[in-house]
Amino acid sequence: MIPKFKIFSSFFVFKSAFKAIKIEKIAIFSLVCLLVGCSFQQSAPRKLVTTTTEAATIESSNEVEFINLSATNGEKKPAVSLLLEVNYPKAEKLSLRGHKLESADFHFIKHVGSTLTYLDLSECNLNAIPLEVAGVGALKTIYLSDNNIKELNDEFYSLDKLTYINLDRNSLTNLPEGIAGLKSLKWLRLNNNKLSSLPADIVELKNIKRLYLNKNDFTEIPEVIKQMTSLEELSLGGNKITEFPEWLCEMPNLKRIDLYGNPIKNVPDKIFEMPSLSTLVMDNCLLDNDRKLEINKKLTDKRIKFIF
Repeated sequence: MIPKFKIFSSFFVFKSAFKAIKIEKIAIFSLVCLLVGCSFQQSAPRKLVTTTTEAATIESSNEVEFINLSATNGEKKPAVSLLLEVNYPKAEKLSLRGHKLESADFHFIKHVGSTLTYLDLSECNLNAIPLEVAGVGALKTIYLSDNNIKELNDEFYSLDKLTYINLDRNSLTNLPEGIAGLKSLKWLRLNNNKLSSLPADIVELKNIKRLYLNKNDFTEIPEVIKQMTSLEELSLGGNKITEFPEWLCEMPNLKRIDLYGNPIKNVPDKIFEMPSLSTLVMDNCLLDNDRKLEINKKLTDKRIKFIF
């Protein structure tokens, strides 16, 4: 008969060996994960093949992904004419910021290819959005700020892959119906225009997260916004709004409200129940100091901006 202490000793040795093997496997697995993780962290993001040249022909034009013809700090602007002579079948991004463009200049679009997802036409002296732009169906991001655009044409609303539009500092007085066609839109910037209302079908933008309407001619927060339940950020600073509507406090996903510089005298108590609110900006409004102190006290975990 095998003594009990030997059986116990053998079991203990076996158990210890099993533990050691298990620990070793875990250590090897952890080391592999660490090395793989490091390799991922060390991998540099893909760098777009860029051209800023004025040359009429470019040997590598078939590989160019970013055509950057904008100019900063007083640099001489590269000639737009090169776009009329060279094809860029892989172009993803195009910047013409700062050029004074004529409608005839937009024939370049047929040379850029159907892969363009980013277009910067800021500071280009535009009075309208060129019809050719509507033909770039893959566009996701467009900058049209600092022009003199007075209206949006129906063709522009056909760009259903757009996720970001910047129309800051233009001359828009209204947005025509049809904006629902921009069904992928997540971020719409319309600061520094002349808007006083929003179209009814803007509620169909089911993916929109950020709406910026600072420095326009609004006298009230458009009630149509009430139905834009996906909104996370709403900016209406620098308008002529006098009331903070109670329904604004019922928007389920609204995280940031910016109403700076409006002659608003009060905020409803429902603001203390907002489920998602993280930031409230109301500096240079007309709230009395007692109300500001109360809001600060009850929303201690929020970022509140007042001027006392």
